Amino acid sequence: MKLKFTVINCSSEDEQFPPSELNHHGPTVRGWKSQKHCSFPQNIILKLERSAMVNQIQILAHQFLIPERIDLWVGPEDHLPDDKEPEIATMPFDFLGYILLSENSATHFKSRELKSVSPLDSNFTSYVKISLHQNHPNHLNMYDQVSIVAIQLLGEEKKLSGEVIDRPCYTSTYEDLSFEMYVHEDMADTIRSLDLKKQQAVKDERYEYAKKLKSVMQELRTAGEKLGKLDLAKKQAIQQEDFTRAKRKKNEMEQFRNEVYDKLRISELLEPDGPINENDLETPCDDVDKSIVPDESRIFVHLSETKISHPSYPTPTASRRNEPHQDLSFNMPASPLHYSEHRNVPVANSPSPSHQNHDSISSKGRANIVQPIRTSSDRRNKVVVTPLNSYEAYDDRAIATQKSFQHSRDSPATSKLNERDKKHAALPISVFGLPVIEKFFSKHYSDKEEGLRLLEANLRSHIRSEFCKSEADIELHSPNKKARAATFLLHRALRDKVYVIYSVACEITRFFFSEFVCGRVTSSEIAKCIEKLLPELLTKSGDTMPRIHTIAIHTILSLADAPSVRALNIIPTHLTRALSSNVHPRLALSKLEMVEQLILNQGISTNKQSGMTCRTLAELGSSGLHHPAEAVRKVAERILIQIYKVNPRLVRKQLPPDDDVTRRNILYRHLMQEFENLDSQSKEEWLSGPKLVRSNSERSGSFTASFAPIRPSTSGDVNMYTSTGASSDTNTSTPSHSSQQKPANGTAAIPILQKQCIFCQIKSDQFTEEGLNIHYWKYCLMLMRCAHCQEVVEVMSLREHLLVECDAKKMFKKCEICHEPIFNENWIEHQRSPLCIPYDPSTNRCPLCHKVIGLGEDNWREHLTGSEICVKHPRRIQ
Repeated sequence: MKLKFTVINCSSEDEQFPPSELNHHGPTVRGWKSQKHCSFPQNIILKLERSAMVNQIQILAHQFLIPERIDLWVGPEDHLPDDKEPEIATMPFDFLGYILLSENSATHFKSRELKSVSPLDSNFTSYVKISLHQNHPNHLNMYDQVSIVAIQLLGEEKKLSGEVIDRPCYTSTYEDLSFEMYVHEDMADTIRSLDLKKQQAVKDERYEYAKKLKSVMQELRTAGEKLGKLDLAKKQAIQQEDFTRAKRKKNEMEQFRNEVYDKLRISELLEPDGPINENDLETPCDDVDKSIVPDESRIFVHLSETKISHPSYPTPTASRRNEPHQDLSFNMPASPLHYSEHRNVPVANSPSPSHQNHDSISSKGRANIVQPIRTSSDRRNKVVVTPLNSYEAYDDRAIATQKSFQHSRDSPATSKLNERDKKHAALPISVFGLPVIEKFFSKHYSDKEEGLRLLEANLRSHIRSEFCKSEADIELHSPNKKARAATFLLHRALRDKVYVIYSVACEITRFFFSEFVCGRVTSSEIAKCIEKLLPELLTKSGDTMPRIHTIAIHTILSLADAPSVRALNIIPTHLTRALSSNVHPRLALSKLEMVEQLILNQGISTNKQSGMTCRTLAELGSSGLHHPAEAVRKVAERILIQIYKVNPRLVRKQLPPDDDVTRRNILYRHLMQEFENLDSQSKEEWLSGPKLVRSNSERSGSFTASFAPIRPSTSGDVNMYTSTGASSDTNTSTPSHSSQQKPANGTAAIPILQKQCIFCQIKSDQFTEEGLNIHYWKYCLMLMRCAHCQEVVEVMSLREHLLVECDAKKMFKKCEICHEPIFNENWIEHQRSPLCIPYDPSTNRCPLCHKVIGLGEDNWREHLTGSEICVKHPRRIQ
């Protein structure tokens, strides 16, 4: 059973998210949130209403304010009165265990994680403590906060006499936290009451009554979720002080609740005055109530205004007995309406007014279509034709259907869409109309192709209508809404097994993203469309039929080149995910070929969100090298060679060391030979001017380091000595010399600088191009090698390197007092250390020995290369 509790203590709280939010559940609950930059762990103590044995603890975490770990504790059994506060500091707690939470980046921080744990050995207790540890870092959690949306405790309460309350071993699904958080409280209570009635009905062997209760409970759950959304929209309107909208939502809630309760006969099913004989009678097929179907369609427009997404539950589908007419008509070879659009059909086949009035399903914007009832004589007189393996025979099969249609001429016309399909395609129907959508759901490929052409014509007419000013050409639907509806239809067409439908769908998809969405549809909506269609195209790209995967690859690359799609970086991000060995060779080969083409078309990017950085591509190429298919390994090898031209160090880091053991593998041997050829070809280009060393390889005899020019300073401030070279993903650099320092031509200054080190100012005849590189790499005292990434950097810019450029920058944190990079594990000790001296911008401090140095480059050179060399310089011995 559910245990009631109250939060009596917490370490910290946000004013807008107090811990009292955890005392109750519902769609409008916001949960508890810690204060900004809080200390850890954060403790929350719950006091049970009565001493109990806790059997299950459920915790619903926040979508991005997520703790890495949650510890669970139980307190003593002594239950103090409410007016007497317990001493929290001295209260003993027993450790139950802990749970780990995911960082949630895989869902883009849009889903909440629900954890349910059952303690193995739990005693009676009156207090429960929850300890939340350090948060998972992410870009949305800027203040290092943690949060819990809801807590649920399940167990057995203790009687006042000391005995456990005797309850049957039954755990209802309607006591689960996932149910309470998304179903309105009123309907949740009603569902629980019906659940108790159902249990009693099973004991009394009233099975027909129990079956009705089960069906009604499923309908109520769906209605409860809708009602919860309306309640959430009402509270949002209240917060925005839009009281007119709040009043409208309140009226909608009351009307919706009353209609649902009346149609489902809740008062009769609860049997407040004792058993009712009607509840034990079997419900005839013709008298089945349609329950809340019209109300869902009626409030669809209002629910679309609520922009809060919740985890969806599967909508309970009606049994086949509930909708016999739909099943019989839908299983016919073809609907009579299929021919009513192409052949002259008598008007007598349209539904009569009497039938329309008899139908209880009606909603604004929908046609009242009555499904025909096929009698036993119709089934006996039906001509059975065996379908052949050709499209001509498939069309010939319609003759038997037309004969069946003539037999049932007195029956009303039939729609091709049942109610389930209509609800699923409600948005496309409202945008493009029911006749067009019926073609997409038809079993005839010719109808589907015609529907695709009508969709394309509608989209093109929308483009043309933007240049017309007449009122007749004004579009009723926004581009975003039309894009959502078109994506739904294209997704269905891309999954079709008929090649003609698939190829036309790909053609319209290319037109849709290259012409229709540009400048009309918002970026967020384009992203949703891509996320829906791209998985289907990727699946088709791995198809064994050449014409299918060729069209898929062409479509994906066309979408990637579309300006509106290219700016979102969605396609490269999906394509450059590392491959696993169990990926189908055809699919892996297609992905790598598309990535190779993207590299040639778009190049390698330095934007980490683009999915086309050197690091991401190198990881993809490395994973492709381990694939069992040879064709996949060959493409991965070509990708690594392309990346090596830009960032050799990163590529070598992804591969085994270049030694005799590695070169025994023919694939690695060929790669290493290609790398050596590239090194020899690029050596002169890398050593063509004054550069700052950034090492890419440590192999003796091959100096593949890339350099970036430094910017001379007159003030001596360490911040002025920053490299303008590329980041860790690329070695390209941008010169930053002033115009006075640039020679008249690009090579005039090279012979002079080749004889003098531009850092320590030492001159030597041995400073040839290769000699300078050796000097930079091993001996120059103004430079040093980073112990974490092995790059050679200036000593004066070591702080900026560790915090910004270094591969191990995540291991460091900048102290706001002394501006020094500090190891994360040494952060607390550093704050107490006497070395943490406030930063003085008027002086410089050595990042190695922390000695105060005067301003100017000369003071730096005197400290690092003078008579008293820095005692902690790693090159001091040399």
